[in-house]
Amino acid sequence: MYLDEFRTAVASLSGELALISVSGELDLYTAQRLQARIDEAGAVGADTVIVDLSEVSFIDSTALAVLVQETMRLEGRGSSLVLVTNDPRTKRVVEVTGLNRVLRTYPTLQDALAELAPEPQTLNGAEA
Repeated sequence: MYLDEFRTAVASLSGELALISVSGELDLYTAQRLQARIDEAGAVGADTVIVDLSEVSFIDSTALAVLVQETMRLEGRGSSLVLVTNDPRTKRVVEVTGLNRVLRTYPTLQDALAELAPEPQTLNGAEA
């Protein structure tokens, strides 16, 4: 096994949120696998799909195109796709290409969840 082996996993965090964790190189050879995972996450009925790129060591234009295409597709259904990355290389690629205007990005998964996860309803200080 080499360091940048591509891996991806899908988790349903709630009825509204699905998380796709990605690691390794995201390129021409792995972009279709990412697209399949986004389709899988959308199929569970999540309103928001979070793609965590924190462990991605490389991303190319093919993978960026998949992210843009899936963002547009999900938005057309009333859902959304957001990215998580704090890697300077990935952030730079997204910014230089102008995709930061299309792809909503958070620096950490915690930041994304803090904004996207619904707060539990409380009654007099106790969870409902």
